[in-house]
Amino acid sequence: MPERPVREILTRPTVVAATPATSVREAVRRMAAHACGSVVVLDDGGRLVGIFTERDLARRVVAPGRDPDTTPLAAVMTREVETIPAEAPVAAAIRAMDAGGYRHLPVVAGERVVGVLAPEDIPLGELVRLADELETRHRLAERLW
Repeated sequence: MPERPVREILTRPTVVAATPATSVREAVRRMAAHACGSVVVLDDGGRLVGIFTERDLARRVVAPGRDPDTTPLAAVMTREVETIPAEAPVAAAIRAMDAGGYRHLPVVAGERVVGVLAPEDIPLGELVRLADELETRHRLAERLW
């Protein structure tokens, strides 16, 4: 049986997005309104240029004492964003999230963001199926440190 694509497990009907000029406060308001932990940052042409997450909020805004009302996302977003194609297998997304330590992985169809995969979207059965592989990868990584 072929593995189902990431597109099929996305649970949010809309992509929560902002521009690089959007203030941190406004981005966090959008996250709260949609009960999500990230906002994709799109340029005027709708291309992904970054992602702003709860982790970015804590490390790049709150910890250094930046003003969320005057700080634009461009100053604090993660710029090098890994993405996964919408038709990629769910296992590939799990592996990417695990390897990168990501909690939010933008899902793309071509150059368009069609969703953001979060841990709560991943079916438990998929995680169980990969549990041994992930555990082995973690043990190997610990040995390298």
